This record gives sequence, structure tokens and C-alpha cells, in this order.
Amino acid sequence: MSELDRLMSEIQEKYEIEIEPLTIGGKTLKIAQLKNLEEHFVSLLNTEDIEVKDLPFWAKIWDASFLLAYFMGRQPVALGQRILEIGAGIGVVGIYAALCGHRVVISDINEEALLFARVNVLLNNATQAEVRKIDWNDTALQEQFDVIIGSEVVYDRECYPLLVNFLNRALSPGGMIFLAKHYEMDAPKFFSELTKHFEFKEKVQKTRSDGEEQKIALYAIRRKGGGGAPGK
Repeated sequence: MSELDRLMSEIQEKYEIEIEPLTIGGKTLKIAQLKNLEEHFVSLLNTEDIEVKDLPFWAKIWDASFLLAYFMGRQPVALGQRILEIGAGIGVVGIYAALCGHRVVISDINEEALLFARVNVLLNNATQAEVRKIDWNDTALQEQFDVIIGSEVVYDRECYPLLVNFLNRALSPGGMIFLAKHYEMDAPKFFSELTKHFEFKEKVQKTRSDGEEQKIALYAIRRKGGGGAPGK
């Protein structure tokens, strides 16, 4: 049994899944995801012992992920540069970046998200991508990355100090961070925490999702007084 077959079997023991084509920037990815995701969410909400924060938000492909993936695909590939995707969920952004030639570590804290991400890496033969569990609480993490990316990672207000401290530890000197989120999701406390160490620029892009216009904000972030410049 191949590694892909083994991982698929492990997923299918718990979930009903489907493999869907996903086109971004002229490339079509094959993405394993939960079948009937909305129905799955509703069924979980009807149970008595689950809180909203425990729902599998990692399983959803957010509009912000499409924009961030497309943005990363337009960035030049730099020799030796290493990219870390945080809160990666099922791995769409990191896989697309890897298929565009970038060397990427796809990370999450959720074991099931990591399982899906590993399957999707194999489905797309994304040899430039590595999937790894990374805990923002891990102060022993010595590794640093030239670029850190993440989509919809600022939804949990309680994690803002933890996230900013992690970014400060994990970013190489002169490195850049690119985060994307839905524009209307306010996170003033995150940016208040962020500006203790970093400066940022915001660019808002209009997209369409299910026939409706959406506004996604992309943030280019670097340390105060540090090198680096926002990407194109």
C-alpha cells in the first residue's frame, strides 16, 4: 500500500470525503476535502458537547486563501528561501506556492488538518512542500523562515499575543510576513499587539465568491526598522 493510499484509508475511516479540482492562477489542484461540509458543521452544532471554537474550521477553503495563494504564485522564487505557512488547514496555499517553485513548510496544530494536508501534498506531487505540526506555544523552536504566510489566522482573540510572539521568533532577520483575512472581520487588538514588534501595509482586493462580492485584506508585515519590502 502506498503512503497516499494509507493516509486516504485513515481519513475515510472517520470522514466522507471528495477530491475536487481547484483552479488558481492557471493551475488546477486536486484537493481532498470533507464532503457536504456545511451539513457536517450543522450536525456537529446539533450535538451538546461541542463549542463553536471546536468546529473543524481547518476544513474550509477560505476566500482569503485563494487570494494569498495567487499572490504567492506571483512572487519570484529565491534560491534557498524557505516559506512557512501557519494555520494551513488542508494545505491549499502552501501546495500552490510549492507548485509555483517555492520551498514551503505547511503547518498546523490540528492533527486531522495535517492528515488532509499530507494527502493533498501527495495528490498534487508537491515535492517542494513539507507538512509539519508546529505549536505556537513552542518556545524551543529555533528554526527561522524567510517568509511566513497565513490566511484567516487572526480569528481567535485569545491567541493574539501568542501568535505575535511566535511570528517574532520564527521570522528570519529581514524576513517578510504575508497574512490575508476577510476585510470585514475586525481585529484591532491583533494589530495593536502586532505593532509592538512589526510594521505593516494593507491592500484590499475585491473578489467574487458564489456570485457575491467579497473584500479580502492582504497584509505585508516586517519588523520595525528591519529590511525587506512588500511583494508585488
